[in-house]
Amino acid sequence: MEIVFILVEPAVAGNIGSAARAIKTMGFSELRLVNPCDYLSLEARKMAHASGEILENAEVFYGLKEALEDIDLSIATTAKQRDARLEFHPNTDIPEIIRSKGDTIKNVAIVFGGEESGLSNNDIRTCDI
Repeated sequence: MEIVFILVEPAVAGNIGSAARAIKTMGFSELRLVNPCDYLSLEARKMAHASGEILENAEVFYGLKEALEDIDLSIATTAKQRDARLEFHPNTDIPEIIRSKGDTIKNVAIVFGGEESGLSNNDIRTCDI
């Protein structure tokens, strides 16, 4: 199963580079960006440190729905109380939720919002969990 990381409207290039580095360090390779700032800037490349291929291969989308079109299971992340969903899961439950899907899914997207305010209620509603 493939794990895809999606950053929605990231505003700080260095944070995108740091995310690329973390993705590679964890053994993953796919990064998708929705309306990003300059993700190929010098700042992003410096923070990516030896993970430039993650930045260079990142797919860019204009909307979250477009970024999720080929995704079987999408998981929104939030640290804030939101009214977009009635059901929230602690992050410790997510591995078991994914495992419980078995062979019914080929890929999973973990979706993160922008630095300032996170995912909007609409973005959260767009995701499966």
